[in-house]
Amino acid sequence: MPSRTPAEESSDAALLAQAAAGGEAAFVELYRRRRDDVYRFAYALTRSRSFAQDATQEVFLQVLENAGRFDAAKGTARAWLFGCARHVVIDRLRAENRRREEAPEQATAADHELRVLSEQRLARLHAAIAALPLEYRETLVLCELAELPYAEAAAVLDCPVGTVRSRLHRARGLLTASLRAAEGELDGDGERAVMKATEVCS
Repeated sequence: MPSRTPAEESSDAALLAQAAAGGEAAFVELYRRRRDDVYRFAYALTRSRSFAQDATQEVFLQVLENAGRFDAAKGTARAWLFGCARHVVIDRLRAENRRREEAPEQATAADHELRVLSEQRLARLHAAIAALPLEYRETLVLCELAELPYAEAAAVLDCPVGTVRSRLHRARGLLTASLRAAEGELDGDGERAVMKATEVCS
């Protein structure tokens, strides 16, 4: 995934400012430019395309209403969007968990999808990421897949940079152990296995 230039980030911030002032064209351009980033983030956290699509739409509806809350002093526009996406995903996951607790005997579509894809190596990798505790999963996605710097990931997660580093280290260890258990033996070392996590968003 290519890194974002300062000019691109500045342009994103300008689009947010224009959208906050009622600029419909600016909002449409921001949506066109960043919807795939938000979708990939939500999909990597949830392993569900329909969930990611719905979450992406909700994120940009919130952006339309709350663009004026963006503060460039606290981070980039892209990091702010990931922060919005994180809150939407967490809220939706909690709602899904409540529904599952109310009807535990019903298998979900995501469970069925996971069983089907478990025959493939990509599914094992995806399942391993999805099985991580949320605080490790979201840190891995932000730092490895979205390629945010530690400082920006810390701003999104509202925690110290040191916590991001420790969570990322722990996430890598858990992912490596999970893949070893699923596959018997990894190709190469644990670090290489983590970098293959980018396949999830392909």
